Amino acid sequence: MKRKLTEIFVVIGIVCFSFYYTDRAVDIVRENDPMMKELMEKSKDYEILSKDATFTDKGIIPGLSGKQVDLKKSFENMKKYGGFKESLLVFEEVKPGVSLEEYYDRYVIRGNALKNSVSLVFKVNANDDVSKILSVLNEKNARGTFFIDGKYLEQNQEMVYQLARDDHEVEIMSYDGGYSKKKMQESFDLLEMVLNQHSGFCYAEYDQKEVLELCSKEQRHTIIPNAIVSNYPFSTVKGYLDKGNIISFSINSQVEEELPIIINYIQQRGYQMMRLDDLLRESTYEK
Repeated sequence: MKRKLTEIFVVIGIVCFSFYYTDRAVDIVRENDPMMKELMEKSKDYEILSKDATFTDKGIIPGLSGKQVDLKKSFENMKKYGGFKESLLVFEEVKPGVSLEEYYDRYVIRGNALKNSVSLVFKVNANDDVSKILSVLNEKNARGTFFIDGKYLEQNQEMVYQLARDDHEVEIMSYDGGYSKKKMQESFDLLEMVLNQHSGFCYAEYDQKEVLELCSKEQRHTIIPNAIVSNYPFSTVKGYLDKGNIISFSINSQVEEELPIIINYIQQRGYQMMRLDDLLRESTYEK
């Protein structure tokens, strides 16, 4: 019995070595192919280096993924074609060495400045009416992120569903203005049930440890906006408009009145308005 087991292991070892040797032989032939050598040389022109996330005292700014040529898949495409062709290149993502995904215990203070984009964030308290804001955003084909109070969610589930249906992002801000762990968790769960998706962010306007600790344990990132807009919306936005900035708005008549002008101004300055999840996403990779 022992001898048979030994024989079996020897056979398995030989088979495994055979596969390894065959694969290695194929690799050597491929690496010495003139087309592969040309591909390896030209692939350097298409490489984009990844950017690591950066830190401030208590904050973090997302990095960005890079890309490189998938030599094996690109070679297979071009071998069939018979020569180098740019459209046959296949790329693979190079993720940042230091990523936002690894840190939930720091405030996200802006998006990466390499993205020529900003995020418009709207704070929704229990008794707010977001219908005018929603109408303006949709009319201007702009996307926003709505941080809603848990009580608002309980009383306005249909409107919350409409926000998501119109491709706006919805997150939980508080519950009745507070941060009870039990109530916040109930609000997270209800939002997930209404939208059938997991929320990813929490909201703070300064160093709010109770918010950061609660959300960090739930693996949600906590943002702090670069601009908090209530009175004089247009002039405030003009003063704080910059790549990667997160701009937070209260729901009031001044914001409703000036939002169309604000959006026009942002677009004229060449910025794209992204949902928060898109602004802070580190992956820029498209196959």
